[in-house]
Amino acid sequence: MNIGHVLFSPNGRIGQQDYWIGLLIIIGGNIVASFLPIIGFILWLVLVWVGVAVYGKRLHDAGKSAWLHIIPWAISILTFIIGSVMIVGGAISAGVMSDGGDLSPEQIMALVGAGGGGLAVMGLSTLVWIGYTIWVGVMKGEPEANAHGPVPGGQVNPAPAASTGQGPSEG
Repeated sequence: MNIGHVLFSPNGRIGQQDYWIGLLIIIGGNIVASFLPIIGFILWLVLVWVGVAVYGKRLHDAGKSAWLHIIPWAISILTFIIGSVMIVGGAISAGVMSDGGDLSPEQIMALVGAGGGGLAVMGLSTLVWIGYTIWVGVMKGEPEANAHGPVPGGQVNPAPAASTGQGPSEG
């Protein structure tokens, strides 16, 4: 396994084992990035590229386009926008209803409900990513070379042995 190719090159194919190793590196990198304020953001941007490379090559192995990787990203962005609008809308609504005074219990419940609903919508993207990640990881690769390259690891699946019609030899 060439780890540089697995993590940084969007070209070619990788098998399931290399995919899961790459995914563990992405998860570990995201955990580290969450603890580093500015450098963590730069690391996160690098990890976005690493994700494109790892997921894309695995999709290539199954004969699919790496452009499919846009779908979970689009869902994440859409659910973030919808969830944010729900949360901000609830806050604005509670602020308008308060007339500058303290919030009533009903207004607080409306605010919490809007916030919880917004977070639930945002959480849907996590479920989409989990499902997508598992699907990409367990799908079968094409057994022969395809438009994206040879079989990962240089393994060529041998043709089945021709049957001679003879039973086992006795000796």
